[in-house]
Amino acid sequence: MTSTELKEMAIRIKNRRKDLRFTQEQFAEIIGISASSYTRIENAFQKPSLDTLIKISQNLRISLDYIVLGSEKEKFYLLDRVDLMEAFLAFADKEKLLHTISVLDKFIKIME
Repeated sequence: MTSTELKEMAIRIKNRRKDLRFTQEQFAEIIGISASSYTRIENAFQKPSLDTLIKISQNLRISLDYIVLGSEKEKFYLLDRVDLMEAFLAFADKEKLLHTISVLDKFIKIME
């Protein structure tokens, strides 16, 4: 892997982490590595191990192809409904949850 490819991979990881609103410290804890190691990965100073790449992929819900190669075709994992709900609940604040409940309540009334 060239230094340019490593930098591009790091940018993809960083952008997705930010999309999901994790801090570097939070995400490092989730994938089970030190914050300093994660920072080195995200700044393209360190290549992640395969195990770490897999954990990054799983927890950011993006494919290894996308992380390593930038392949947009299979960017996101296909999530089932339970995974989607768990991901939403993990990142939602109280205001978003209340809004979601309101929308679902309206949807249920329409469906009845």
